[in-house]
Amino acid sequence: MHYLILYYIFAGIILLVQALVLLEGYRHLIYTWRNYTYRPRRYQPKTALICPCKGLDTTFDDNIRSLFEQDYPDYEIFFVVESARDPAYERLNQIIARQGQAAGKPRRAQVFIAGLSQSSSQKVHNQRQICATIPAEFEVLAFVDSDAYLKSHFLWSLVHPLRRSDVGASTGYRWFVPNDKRWSSITLSAINAFFAAALGPHPWNSVWGGAMAMRRVVFDKLDIQRVWRNACTDDYPLSWAVKEAGLRIIFVPACLVASYEQMSWKELFSFATRQFILTRVYMPRLWWLAVLGFGQFIAGFWGGLMVSLYLWSADSPQAVYAAILPGALQACAMLKAAVRQMMIFKILPEDRQRLMLPAGVDFFFQPIIAIFTLVCLLYAGFTRVISWRGIRYVLYDVDHMEIIHPQGRLLNSPKNNQ
Repeated sequence: MHYLILYYIFAGIILLVQALVLLEGYRHLIYTWRNYTYRPRRYQPKTALICPCKGLDTTFDDNIRSLFEQDYPDYEIFFVVESARDPAYERLNQIIARQGQAAGKPRRAQVFIAGLSQSSSQKVHNQRQICATIPAEFEVLAFVDSDAYLKSHFLWSLVHPLRRSDVGASTGYRWFVPNDKRWSSITLSAINAFFAAALGPHPWNSVWGGAMAMRRVVFDKLDIQRVWRNACTDDYPLSWAVKEAGLRIIFVPACLVASYEQMSWKELFSFATRQFILTRVYMPRLWWLAVLGFGQFIAGFWGGLMVSLYLWSADSPQAVYAAILPGALQACAMLKAAVRQMMIFKILPEDRQRLMLPAGVDFFFQPIIAIFTLVCLLYAGFTRVISWRGIRYVLYDVDHMEIIHPQGRLLNSPKNNQ
């Protein structure tokens, strides 16, 4: 019976943790529902909308056109690519030309060539190069990814929190909308939903590089150009710099953007492990927290299920009480899934049909989704090699990495950065 006492103590601790997580999920829902709608804003500084591109995303043309359709009164778009050989370069120029011929006042947009990176990831290199050339008259720097579709109020909403001096950066996040009916694409949306719901009205927010903004004076004061000099990702180092300066990062629910994607299981595993490797290198505490969080849920649900089945097979009256843990964990998981799916249905009503299957997977199959996520997390603990848009990176620490070009040419090494 001693093992049952330990089991019940374990169950009590896990259920307490889940109750706290459920409470935070409810706070996130209330915060999102109060702030996801667009409201006219008076704060409208001149803004540079920066979009680094490499290759053509699934819905590239639609995503890029959405940048031109912002209601914001005073902004210019700065696209940046590695070279003119990039397929995005010609397509961007075609889209800009069509926008210029359209009725109404054309939005100013330019395409810059950044060249090959020597010390950071290609995306970060592109951002550093373009930020160095943007005129000082632009008071706000806003960054978006080419795989995100922006609603017309996006830029208004993203810039608005920066009016406060204690805010260092504002951020949105992506919500993957399956572009096909493969289970791998649906699982991607379900996994991402969990992490999208982690942002909220608390001081632990990090920026997401696909939808973030900061005032130019803060960008220069924190010397983000230096922070990004050897970085493989843009968002974690920027988040660290903002928090080190004692400034806040504000999550803007109105800037939850749809990302229309389709992935095979191999692509999904590669994508998920890449995100977790970056997290482990740049924010190891967050990686450990994710491992422990998913680990305790899996241990509680599947371990509790096995204990209760064992007791049931032995005709023990304790089987009913042992089953409370997996039952309660599944109920909590379903409640949390319902909360975040209700939220996104309100924010992206036009994608409701596409999101029905991911919502069902999120609602009913969290114990299985959690296993896949934990496998990706643990795999990220044993490798530091990622592939990103055709380039391989070996991450040694936050300041040192090797960059391996598709042609096999080593561009950078730890020794060169010391």
